[in-house]
Amino acid sequence: MKKLFVAGIILLAMATIVSAQQPRQRMSAEESAKAQTERMEKLLSLNADQKTKIQAIDLDLAKQWDAKRQSVQGNREAMTAARQEIEKLRETKYKAVLTADQFKKFQEDREQQQAQRGQGGQRQRSN
Repeated sequence: MKKLFVAGIILLAMATIVSAQQPRQRMSAEESAKAQTERMEKLLSLNADQKTKIQAIDLDLAKQWDAKRQSVQGNREAMTAARQEIEKLRETKYKAVLTADQFKKFQEDREQQQAQRGQGGQRQRSN
């Protein structure tokens, strides 16, 4: 009985290790845009018109990011520059859609995320 129990524990541990080592699948541009829009909807209390516009912005930027990421793959500096370019575009486009209060909240959230990334990427997710 003990041998069976130990074997079960070992099997469970091995399954956990194997699943932890599998590479994560990247989200498609559509999935990424949807997740970003849902996050902004919760954070900023978007109305229906704003949600539609933000969704279109997020989808466009996600597609641009995918294309840029492919073209600069392996070049860390170029990826950072591309990411910053996309984020500047996001800021410009969001500013045209959001109210002043919503945009301020968006900027504060983004600054908080950047600070958390600067602390080794340890960030807490709120559900």
